[in-house]
Parts: sequence; C-alpha cells; structure tokens
Amino acid sequence: MSPAISSKDNSRHRRPGNYQNALDGMQSKSAPLDFYEDGPVDAVGKDDREALLQEPHIQPVEALQNYRAEFGNILLLLFLYVLQGIPLGLAGSIPLILQSKNVSYKDQAFFSFVFWPFSLKLLWAPLVDAVYFRNFGRRKSWLVPTQYIIGLFMMYLSVRVDSLLGEVDGQSPDVVALTVTFFLFEFLAATQDIAVDGWALTMLSRENVGYASTCNSVGQTAGYFLGNVLFLALESPSFCNKYLRFQPQAKGIVTLSDFLFFWSAVFLITTTLVALLKKENKTVTPSKEETKGIMDTYKLLFSIIKMPAVLTFCALILTAKVGFSAADAVTGLKLIEEGVPKEHLALLAVPMVPLQIILPLIISKYTAGPKPLNTFYKAMPFRLLFGLEFALLFWWTPRVTVYSMYVAIMAFNAKVSDPLIGGTYMTLLNTVSNLGGNWPATVALWLVDPLTVKQCVGIQGHSCGTSAAAELCSKEGGSCAITLDGYYVESITCVNISTGLAIAGVIVLAKSIKLKNVKLRGQLRQITEQGLEIEHVPITLPIISSLQKRCKLAGVELTSDGVIWLKEEMKPSQMIWFQLLGRKESALDCFVIVNKGRFSSICLNEEILRRGLGKTVRIEGLAHESRIYWKLHKRLLQAEMKAVKKRKGIWKEETFIEKLKEHISNYKFIQKLKQFAIWLRIRL
Repeated sequence: MSPAISSKDNSRHRRPGNYQNALDGMQSKSAPLDFYEDGPVDAVGKDDREALLQEPHIQPVEALQNYRAEFGNILLLLFLYVLQGIPLGLAGSIPLILQSKNVSYKDQAFFSFVFWPFSLKLLWAPLVDAVYFRNFGRRKSWLVPTQYIIGLFMMYLSVRVDSLLGEVDGQSPDVVALTVTFFLFEFLAATQDIAVDGWALTMLSRENVGYASTCNSVGQTAGYFLGNVLFLALESPSFCNKYLRFQPQAKGIVTLSDFLFFWSAVFLITTTLVALLKKENKTVTPSKEETKGIMDTYKLLFSIIKMPAVLTFCALILTAKVGFSAADAVTGLKLIEEGVPKEHLALLAVPMVPLQIILPLIISKYTAGPKPLNTFYKAMPFRLLFGLEFALLFWWTPRVTVYSMYVAIMAFNAKVSDPLIGGTYMTLLNTVSNLGGNWPATVALWLVDPLTVKQCVGIQGHSCGTSAAAELCSKEGGSCAITLDGYYVESITCVNISTGLAIAGVIVLAKSIKLKNVKLRGQLRQITEQGLEIEHVPITLPIISSLQKRCKLAGVELTSDGVIWLKEEMKPSQMIWFQLLGRKESALDCFVIVNKGRFSSICLNEEILRRGLGKTVRIEGLAHESRIYWKLHKRLLQAEMKAVKKRKGIWKEETFIEKLKEHISNYKFIQKLKQFAIWLRIRL
C-alpha cells in the first residue's frame, strides 16, 4: 500500500508514511449484566444536558427509513467524496516524488502544511453555512463554484507543475512554491468538504445519517486511489515498461501535467451535471434549516466550543494520534530513502483496496447505532501496538484499526451534528480530528533529522551533523553512516507519550466525580455505617489503585441489620462494580453491583431493600425532575414493596409475646427496677 494512502484515518487527507485511541484499558474483566433494562439512560445534571454527548432517541425499527429508499442520495454523496479524494491523492503523491529527489525531512515537514487547510477550515465554515443563494440551494451555492474553481485550478497547475518539481533543465524542486500552490489547492478541497458534510446532514434522513461516514470513507478511498496509486503507477517508466508496454520508453504513460488536465475536465463536466440535475431537499428540516447570520453562526460556534463535553472530546482527539505520528508520517519516506521505488510502495495499496472499501461498510453496522465511539475506543490500543510492530505487521493488519477508528469518529460527528448549522457543527468536530493528525505528523517529520545521529566513516575528525559537514565528509572521501536513526527514537517516544497520556486520562477519569451512569470496577475494603469503602481499580497500577472512596448506597437508608448483613455477605478485596450517580462531600452516591456467577449479578441497593434491611430515601446527585431519578426510584420502591408484602426485616410484624414484652418494658416501674438492679450489681 502506498504510504500516503494509508494515512486516511479521520484526517480527510493522506500524507506519505501515514499508516494511521483508548483510555479504557481498565476493563480487565467483563462488566456485569446491566442492572437497568435498557442500559444507560439519558444523561442528567447540568453538565450532562449538553447535546453533544447525549444519545439520540432511538425510534422503533419499523419507523426507520430503509437505506434503499435513499440509495440515489448515497450514491451522489459517494461520488462527491470520490471527487474530493482526487486532489487529496494528488497532493499525497508529491512527498513521494520529493523524497525520490532526496529532499530533506525538514522540507517534507514544511510541505506537510499543505494538508492543514482541513484543520483550519473551521475559520470559514460559518461563512459557508450563513451565506448562500436560497433559490440555488444552501450547499450547492458553495459546492458548485468551488468545484468549478478546483477544475480551473487543476488546468492551470497542469501547465506549471513540471517546472515546480524541477523536471525542467535538471533544477531542484521548489518546495516553497509547491507548498503554496498545493496549499491553495487543498484550501479549495477543504471548502468543498464543508459543503458536502453539511449537505450530507440534510440529504440523508436522520436515521441513516450514519451512512455519511461510510460514503466519506469509501468515496475518499476510491478517489485517493485514483489520484495517488493509479497516478504513481502510470507515471512510473519502470512500471509501464514492465507491465503495460511492449517497447520500453523513457517516460510513463501519463505525466502529472496530463493527469491534472484530465481531472480538470472531469471536474468541470460533472459539476455542471450536479448543478443542473440535483435539487436540494428543502423538506427534511423545514423549521431548522433556516438562514443564520454570519455573526450568529460564529457565536453559536463559540458556544459549542465552550461546552465541557466538546472540550473533553477535543482534548481526546488532539492527543489521540501522538502515539502513531512517527509510524504514520515517516515510515513510507524511510522506505523510499532505503531504495524502495515509490511506484512499488504505491502498488502495495492494490491488495488493500478491498479491505479499505469493504471494512467501512462492515463497521458502519456498529457506527450507525447510538454508540459509534465504542469502535474508536476498542481500535486504538491495537493501533498503538501496531506502531511498535510495524515492521512485522506492515501493510495489512494496521488498516483494520485505522479504518475502524476513522469510520467510528466520522459516524459520531455526523450523529451529534445539528442541521441548523450542519456544516459548521460537523466541520468543528472533523477539524479537531484533522488537526489531531496533522500537528503530530508535521512535528514528527521535522524532528527526524535533528534526532538522527550520523558519523563520518573513513575520515578522522569529521562529522555529519549538518548538511555542510556531510558534504565535506563526502568530498574528503568519507561517507556518512547513521548510528542512531531518529525514526526509531520517535517511534518509541511517541508510543510512550501516548501511553502516558492514556494513563493520565484514566487517573483524571478516576478522580472525576462528575461521571454519571458509568460503571467502574473496584475492590471492597470495608463496610461502613453508610455503606462501603471501595478502592477504584481501573487498571493494575499502584498510582491508580490508591484512589479509595466511601460509597453510599444511593436511595437507601441502611439499618444496623443491613450493615451486619453486608459484613457477612461481602468478602474483603471482593471485586465489585459501582455506578456513580452523584457526590456529597467526600462520599459517592452510587449503585453497587456484585457478580453472582458468570452470567448473573445483583444490585446491593435493591437487595438490601428486598430483605427489609433498609428504607428508600431521596437519591442524592440526581435532579428530582429528571427521568432517570424516577426510573431508579421506582425500581427501589418495587424492591422495598416486596419486603413489605413478605414482612421481612424492619417490616416484619411483632408477635403477641414480643408486643407484650415491649409493652411491659415501657412501664416506668420496670425501668426503675432495672436501674436499681444495675446500681446494686455495681455496688456488690
């Protein structure tokens, strides 16, 4: 596979050497069966009412619109993303061409800024959302002119690209001019991406909007393959002479200028057809899909960014790819440096195409549901490990985790985006995802040369620390040998940094008491008058295992008999699960769940009430008017009513003899007599 094509991930672009996370390494044992019938319910509390991370309401299956009814719209989205992949693939092929011309890694790092428009498009996304021609269509107002400009720009670039690459008169590549030119090229592609993302939210029904991520992944993969792999193969004289020609020639079947001219014509023709034949659906969200002023859109965007849930999500995505940056950004260039022809590297992508197209379709089965990020979390640790084992698992295995994470994060972004400002909302989330992949890759490329240690072999007193010193060493008859390759230093360092960030995230998660409806694992330390003292054990690390919290059984007033029963039933260091609902001072209000065998579990809160060893009280930490409060309170009342009906524990009726004894003991004469007996016993 081409090192460039493998960088897709959720970055909307591909970069040479990109073979492209989870904080829940805590799950060493399977969680018990859900205590609640329908799993996690609506989030509660002030912070949790934010729309971003709320799970959408799931309609009955019979109400869901079959995706076949929107097959035409899905095909159109797929086609638009294929067009978007063409300029991305062309831009991704340039670093491979530059590396074959022996440019430095610092030049490669400078050229990597070409891909940054996809990380900066948030700056003009509100403009795309707010300004349009109503009669022409909200998304077509930007999509059509942008694609026309891309077509014209490709036509102009077809005339200039050979001189920029140094193909004329043996000149060296003009990296600065190439960077500026392709930066503008990618800027146009990013603008088209904003329009397509926003159109996807209204072109597809809300139930099927998860397929937008599949169209994005499959379409961009196909487009990137055409613009990168196919181009590099047809441009290579050795490949064409070996496989496609009977008579060898000095050039490939196509040149970059020819390829650019051909696709410029395709862009111009197909954009005209879309402009004339496709009408925007104005009935999907008639009450919300209205014009918003530019300032209103920016204000709304700023309010989205300030949401704690969005800030948490951004922090995760911006740091998630640090561990992959060296393997993703540098590996392909290292192979070319060691003599692997760029066209051979690109052709390795051919057997990967079925996986890249089929895998997103399979993953969409899971990402189209209410929890698309679960796939992202599960794929990340495997991808992190593959970064260290890249030499062994070089082309095939990493693709599974790359596309699992990519489709998952795209589906999550589409799921939580609001059509009111569709392009801006989804662009915000995708921009953070892109930036999270761009900045580590640029830094990784920039640091390869400074971290590489070279020695001048054959000549005493010379070094190869700089380009001038290396050139002097060669002139004196020596050669520069690499004693420490910065690529390997970066690979190990990046994985260590990512692992450290994951551990830090778990520590913050363990200390945060704002979590709601999250099951955490812990060990029982002791029984208290209020409930339990639990040691939170997310993963087996001493620094995390020291976090102990007093856990109060939420909604239950524990009796002395209940404390005795807990001491008899619960064993020290017993593994339990506790579900945080709130916090009062230093104690947690939670539901405690204990495994009973392999497939069953009980909730101690309910079990205490069923045995009559406690009474129901107000559940602290939940809003009294929230749905979850009354749902949980109802279940506790049902458990308590079972004890009342069976007259267990505190609800047990006294016998006649017990009532008579209590009645007699309450007489003042009997009480005085008891006091006298006690006094007499002390005196004697």
